[in-house]
Amino acid sequence: MRLNYLSCPSTISKLKAKFHITGDVKDRLRSGRPKKTTPQEDHFLTLSALRCRRLSSTDLQSRFAGRYGRRLSAQTIRNSLHAANLRSHRAARSPAMTALHHQARLRWCRQHVHWNLNMWRNVMFSDESRFCLRQLDRGVKVWRRRGERYADCCTDRITSFGGGSVLVWGSISLTGKTRLVIIGGNLNAERYRDEILQPVAIPYLRSLGPNSILQDDNARPQRAVFIRDYLQNVGVERMEWPASSPDLNPIEHLWDQLGRAVRARVTDTTTSADLRQILVEEWDAIPQQCVTRLVTSMRRRCQAVVAVYGSSTRY
Repeated sequence: MRLNYLSCPSTISKLKAKFHITGDVKDRLRSGRPKKTTPQEDHFLTLSALRCRRLSSTDLQSRFAGRYGRRLSAQTIRNSLHAANLRSHRAARSPAMTALHHQARLRWCRQHVHWNLNMWRNVMFSDESRFCLRQLDRGVKVWRRRGERYADCCTDRITSFGGGSVLVWGSISLTGKTRLVIIGGNLNAERYRDEILQPVAIPYLRSLGPNSILQDDNARPQRAVFIRDYLQNVGVERMEWPASSPDLNPIEHLWDQLGRAVRARVTDTTTSADLRQILVEEWDAIPQQCVTRLVTSMRRRCQAVVAVYGSSTRY
């Protein structure tokens, strides 16, 4: 065993004096500034936040004052909740689900959790997504001084052409993706057949082989009797799909990726026509390895849903 010897006389003297006073050479705990809340008050704040996750620091201030007759600063409340590992984040979006939705999702995932990659290779995942030119609900915040409320640098400017949005359709498989279809206006069953199924979806589906399967969601145009009969007549096998299950469709992650790429290019002068062109360019630029990685995650997605008995997952 190697021994380390102290050679500094002043250090030895200080340690000797400390030992005579405390009986130890270790540093004692510093008291520091006393906490402004007691353990009981910390427990109250933690329970309040857990029981109503949407309470703000101001709301908790009012509840605390009503209970204990004194006010805490918002920072003190945040410090108390941070000590309990509770931190404020923007709520993740998740579709509303009932017990029936949970059961259907659980049943579907149990049926498909053992599918291997060769089986998923036959599936064409499809979906629609709407991209907005202006994200007015993003709650933009600015730092400003008194009198600068309407200064150009402190306002979220609205361009003269207004908002506008573009609805698109796309599909992916383990080995590729279709072109992005721009949908002008609203989508109905006839347009779904004439603009998507006939010219794009079915030809791509045929290229996957004789065992190919079409996955689409439960939107009204897709589930119309007119579409069901049409797909049966042309011999397309359709995958049963549980409602309220965007976390099971790998293309949803592609929409997120596409949205980030588009937002990086959109400016105050971007028009709806520009947005359409940007969407097509960024969709075409998505590498195949990204698409393949998403489709290969299907077993993990099913496992995640089974683990939470049909509830929402991190996907």
